[in-house]
Amino acid sequence: MDALLHSSGQAGQQASEGLVPWLNAREEATQSLVNHGWQRLYSALTPHRASVTLLDPSESLQISLQIPIDDGEGLGGDWDLWIEACNRQLSVPLRLWLEEQGVERMALCRLSGIGEQSMAQPLDLKAMLQVARWLQDPIETIEAIAKAHSSQLVLHLAGLGPNS
Repeated sequence: MDALLHSSGQAGQQASEGLVPWLNAREEATQSLVNHGWQRLYSALTPHRASVTLLDPSESLQISLQIPIDDGEGLGGDWDLWIEACNRQLSVPLRLWLEEQGVERMALCRLSGIGEQSMAQPLDLKAMLQVARWLQDPIETIEAIAKAHSSQLVLHLAGLGPNS
């Protein structure tokens, strides 16, 4: 009986150690966003995936990353990155942050609902494609980490418009 309990404990420890690379990958993938003020809403770990969800400082956008955990049957599961709109327009703090990153001011004003109300547009799929372009550097970083783990990154966009 003691031998059975001992071997069971070793198996649990080995399984926990096997998760460390995936947890490290999750942290590395989200570090650039966290460094720019994105708030970690939650991190989760299940037998099948490690995930994290972040909210931008102005609460206009939410990003969720889901990384499949290798169960010993091979590498290469797709990493899913979701970029979702939380408000109908980009808020002023997010607009200012993107402006500091070099994003063109008129496009940001239009999506922020600043100026003429007729120019304000919801964050529909077309706008979310533009947002994804603005977030190109963090997305490329996450994609490189996925490739280093023999995986590919699948980008999902969700806006608030009627066709999103």
